Amino acid sequence: MFIGKVTGTVVATQKVSTVVGKKLLLVESMTIKGDPPSLQSAGRVAVAVDTVGAGEGELVIVTQGSSARLTDLTSNVPTDAVVIGIIDAIQAGSNELFKKQG
Repeated sequence: MFIGKVTGTVVATQKVSTVVGKKLLLVESMTIKGDPPSLQSAGRVAVAVDTVGAGEGELVIVTQGSSARLTDLTSNVPTDAVVIGIIDAIQAGSNELFKKQG
């Protein structure tokens, strides 16, 4: 799994039937670096199937590989990445790295 930031959506008008109706998100992989630690881009981007209703700008949990096909919504979908959670907060030691607004 990795922490990602939703940076956009992907639209494909031609696709295999099992992907029809699935929301595809562009997710930038994030990492924790520095002293004090902070969230920073890891320099990788993935297209992930959204199973939780995530939106642009949100931090999410993404799983990849064969595990991406273990959700109810992706069991028959040829995907390598799936959004499985929307992050509310991230804390490393005594440092709060992220807290969702609202």
